[in-house]
Amino acid sequence: MSDGLFISFEGVDGAGKTTQVQRAHNYLQECGLRSLVTREPGGTPAGLTIRELVLHGLAAFPSVAVTGGTDVVDASDDLAPRTEALLYAADRAEHVAQVVRPALDRGDIVLCDRYLDSSVAYQAGGRDLSVDVIRRLSLWASQGLLPKRTYLLDADPAQSKSRLDHEPDRLESAGDDFQQHVRQAFLQLARREPDRFLVIDATQSIDQVWQIIQDDLDKLVEGRESDLPQVDDENDDTDAQDDADEDESTAGYEDDEQSAESVWTEAADTSDQAPEADADQDDQPIEGEPVGGDADDDSAPAGSRARWLLRSRLLRKIR
Repeated sequence: MSDGLFISFEGVDGAGKTTQVQRAHNYLQECGLRSLVTREPGGTPAGLTIRELVLHGLAAFPSVAVTGGTDVVDASDDLAPRTEALLYAADRAEHVAQVVRPALDRGDIVLCDRYLDSSVAYQAGGRDLSVDVIRRLSLWASQGLLPKRTYLLDADPAQSKSRLDHEPDRLESAGDDFQQHVRQAFLQLARREPDRFLVIDATQSIDQVWQIIQDDLDKLVEGRESDLPQVDDENDDTDAQDDADEDESTAGYEDDEQSAESVWTEAADTSDQAPEADADQDDQPIEGEPVGGDADDDSAPAGSRARWLLRSRLLRKIR
């Protein structure tokens, strides 16, 4: 059986789902857990086309939408409620088959911005279609796949609408009554499946909402092993100890390094008579400089800054 974990985020438009999805993704990544962010509609290439159609109507495709024998589309052209429901189901079938199930089979944590509960809430609650019919259609399209957890960010549409930072789409502009019916449909779904839903007051601050989600996420992922590359703490400790040893070792050799520096300074002073091009060459960065190299390395000119650096490192190495 797959160790994948499926989580969905639901709510009326402007409730803050997308923000919390991204926070959850970042948090899981920091915990070393592989997660995937996706959405409905539009989680696949085919879904993107369906998304344009259901959110913006036939006007999104004026070149292929033929009305009365012409390529003219106006505001009166719209999708029938059953057509809309079937398009969402088609998007879901493709999404689950191509994205969600493969990720769950890999053991990933899938974070989905909207899933089948949105279809039930919008098409049944908002469009007055049958709740049972839309649910059965969605379960058929997804082959019965349901999330382990659904975070329902609940807010009065009158308040959440003000958070939208774009032109409203078909559903967002469907009217206050439509949005209120959608909200009540979501709450009814949560009451029917209290073990799957976690209802959160989305009128709280973003941080307060996230804290509730984080606390629940911690419980859901408890015991899961990290599946992302992690920094080796033991190596970090070793490197830190090496740095500390180096600091300690150089403490007793400050005079030697100062002597070495004075030798380099005297040699630099005598180089005033050298051609200007040679002086410029000594000032260039040292490429490919070996770590802890030999101070007697003939590749570094005598009296050069590089020779002094090499000699200083040799002193540390001897210590």
